[in-house]
Amino acid sequence: MATHSLTYDPVVDGQPLPRVRLLSPLRTPPPGRALVLVPDTGPALTIRPGDQVPDARYGVYQGMFMVDTTEHPLVLDLWLAGRETADSFHCRVELMCQVTDPAAVVARGVRDMGAAWHGPAHERLRDVARRYGAEQLRRAEDALNAALRDFTGDAAVRLYGARAELSVQRGPLDTTGRSRVRGASRRDRSAEETTAPGGPEVLRGEVLSRKEEPLLRRPSRVRGTGTTGDRCREGGGRVTGP
Repeated sequence: MATHSLTYDPVVDGQPLPRVRLLSPLRTPPPGRALVLVPDTGPALTIRPGDQVPDARYGVYQGMFMVDTTEHPLVLDLWLAGRETADSFHCRVELMCQVTDPAAVVARGVRDMGAAWHGPAHERLRDVARRYGAEQLRRAEDALNAALRDFTGDAAVRLYGARAELSVQRGPLDTTGRSRVRGASRRDRSAEETTAPGGPEVLRGEVLSRKEEPLLRRPSRVRGTGTTGDRCREGGGRVTGP
């Protein structure tokens, strides 16, 4: 079973808007996208593909966000305590996700969809997992899947098809793993116990180390100089290593 999370950033682009846009008016978004316009006052305006953009060339709006409204798979990695102190489960939850209210997603500041739903999924499943020991893996998995049947998101985000797979972790509960975010840089986050109450648990990234061999000095093709691997010579030009 893979031990990484799969997530995505629903906000494709975001930028402030100039007051006058004569040569670059706001345009309707392409299919699979929604344009969220943030005015100086009042609620944000959502423009869907084919909609006309009001006040496309002048004022009114201070910023815009392009939001992805297509379906995406999510994979959430959860560590759940079992019935006994020595029992714990690694739970991999696979599900589909789609933004249904782009303005609400922008208002919430959601930039990592997996992280946004990690906490709610953990909260829903943790009490169920505590009813079972390590020897009841299949029964525990069935119970977790039953609890996920109505895990459907909220008014801003639609979730469906959630499915849990379990494996047993013997000994102290381990909360390390890897997270992969499509379209965003990888970053480490603390585990659930260091997040705000009700916030998402994001697993720490796995750090791999390797011993580097020292670079050996070798004669250069340019008389009077030497190289240590790839670097640039003084005066311009690049000397490549072996």
